[in-house]
Amino acid sequence: MDIANFIIGQLVGLAEPLLVLGFIIKCLGWKESIKHQKRIYIGASLFVFLVAQGNGRFPGSYVIIIAIDVGLLCIFSLLFLTKNSVMKIMICILAEVINLICPLIVMQVTSYIINTSIFDFLQNEGSIFAAGAIVSKILLWLVYKGLYSSFQYLVLYFPKEQIILTIVLVGFAVISENCIFLAVSQKGVSHYTVILLLIVSFGIIALCGYVIYMMITISKKSEKMQLYKLIELKSQEQERQLEEWKHSEESIRKFRHDYKNHCMNMEHLLEEGEYESLGK
Repeated sequence: MDIANFIIGQLVGLAEPLLVLGFIIKCLGWKESIKHQKRIYIGASLFVFLVAQGNGRFPGSYVIIIAIDVGLLCIFSLLFLTKNSVMKIMICILAEVINLICPLIVMQVTSYIINTSIFDFLQNEGSIFAAGAIVSKILLWLVYKGLYSSFQYLVLYFPKEQIILTIVLVGFAVISENCIFLAVSQKGVSHYTVILLLIVSFGIIALCGYVIYMMITISKKSEKMQLYKLIELKSQEQERQLEEWKHSEESIRKFRHDYKNHCMNMEHLLEEGEYESLGK
């Protein structure tokens, strides 16, 4: 049973970098010059998975591994993916935040349901731990899938100032969730404290989500205003071209009228035999 739980844990752990990198690739897109995209994707996922094996091996490993993961994701996006550097950093940090929050929430809820501390839950890597890991990855996949369209809009239309603000918010969320995890994973933490910290986690998520949502809404309105201005400019340009066409048509009509009169006058002079007047 222990071997089965270990294998399940390793497979679920491997799914994590695949999901994170897959989300980042979807949002940013590959550079056109990059070949063997699947090999690079799988190779990078395996490398991140191997780095994650350092969790719990030494004091402070959790925070250090997270920092290394973010750095690796940023390097991967800078080397192989499109969009500007600020956008790449934002998407990488955002993906890592979602990757941190989903397991943390599942752990807090599961430990509360089975009436145990998160410390004991983490120490006992049994069937419940494996089930929680699977649930957290399913939740991670659902969140990535559900938020992809919003992040795709964010990638396309967010101005640089809003991207920087989003990075700050996401960075704050990373630090906060790490602090919460370190707090609840200590030995002897009461269920009451876990519940309070779970509420704080949801509050941080809701606050960041609301701010990002408002920025997306503002960007959409700004985009519509720019579209209206562009339509107005095009309408004015079309009116100007129409006036020029009307003026040109009037000039041509006047020229035809004058030319016709001139021809009739010449014809009259020919009929009258006034050849000297024709030369004038």
